[in-house]
Amino acid sequence: MSLLLASGHSDAETQTLIASANFDFVDTSGEPRDQSADHQRRLRELADYLRRQLAEQGKFKLVPLPCQDGQCTATDPGFAALSAMARQNGATYVVIGAVQKTSTLIGWLRYSVLDVRDSRAVCGDFITYRGDTDEAWRRAAKFSAGQIVRHCNFNMQK
Repeated sequence: MSLLLASGHSDAETQTLIASANFDFVDTSGEPRDQSADHQRRLRELADYLRRQLAEQGKFKLVPLPCQDGQCTATDPGFAALSAMARQNGATYVVIGAVQKTSTLIGWLRYSVLDVRDSRAVCGDFITYRGDTDEAWRRAAKFSAGQIVRHCNFNMQK
């Protein structure tokens, strides 16, 4: 603790300010049963879980977007609006993404982390996951958060 005080820096001062939008969803599985309510709930939970996972890493300070409780995706209101909201709230980066259910057993999750100053992609990934359950979606969110922490280069110089 004395080392932290002597340096004059706290974890909050070194955290990267990041916003995370809600994710878009597409169901191309062709299943006859309407599961839209389950998928919308899972989509909200996935975004919330991803945010919690990022915040718990200690590397990021999550900055809320004013639209988070509603439609707040790369499609609507779009990256330009999300970027402006993130900048206004002090974030330098924004996470955007989409989930696609391709079959009963397979889903895809795509995410990108973008620098809001110039729309440059810092990193991104495309992962597949098995299962259309709460746990499968949660594992996809956890894996994605880990990838963001391990593989995104937030210290790139302009």
